[in-house]
Amino acid sequence: MSNPYQGYTATPEPPTPAARRSRRPSPNTGVYAGVLALSLVVYALCGMVWGVLRPTYTAYVEDAETASIAVEANVAFTGYIWFAISTGVIGAALALVVFLRSESTRGLPMLIWIGLVSLLGAATFLAFGDTVATWLHGDPSAHAAGAGETFQVVPPIEPGSALFMAPFLAVLMYWCAIFVTPLDTPDDEAAGTGLILVGPVDDR
Repeated sequence: MSNPYQGYTATPEPPTPAARRSRRPSPNTGVYAGVLALSLVVYALCGMVWGVLRPTYTAYVEDAETASIAVEANVAFTGYIWFAISTGVIGAALALVVFLRSESTRGLPMLIWIGLVSLLGAATFLAFGDTVATWLHGDPSAHAAGAGETFQVVPPIEPGSALFMAPFLAVLMYWCAIFVTPLDTPDDEAAGTGLILVGPVDDR
């Protein structure tokens, strides 16, 4: 009896597509994001404190259109100096913390990232400080109807080059930390693991 399937070939099954592996983000990505988030929070909080403590002028309302300011020290310059000092110190401190707490990201990319984050943080510091100072002391035009009254005026601050104080000190601190930190040598690594280094054996 002949085979009815003789001469026919089985249709090959299509190959099963290989499972696509989802690329997981590098662990260092979380470190970079954490540095950004931490820096912005610290700069924002410190900026609000600076807004509360900013020096002000004392203005005297003479009439509905005129107000005189008592002769005092240049409080605008004082606020400017404290802005530069505060943002610079915060940037340097955060750079040192990042260097000490994240050994795996030490290098040029983090150095650049620290500078960019500090620049953004300084702008955040200024924005939150101005907002709090304006909310605390109000708009000077609101005192126009109170002739004979006095009120506090917060002078505006143009940061200019002081905006770059934070990234400059942050990058400088991070670079100095890298420069003064000794690199691990093979002898140090072996000492840390408890291994005994044995020199070459002389067969003579």
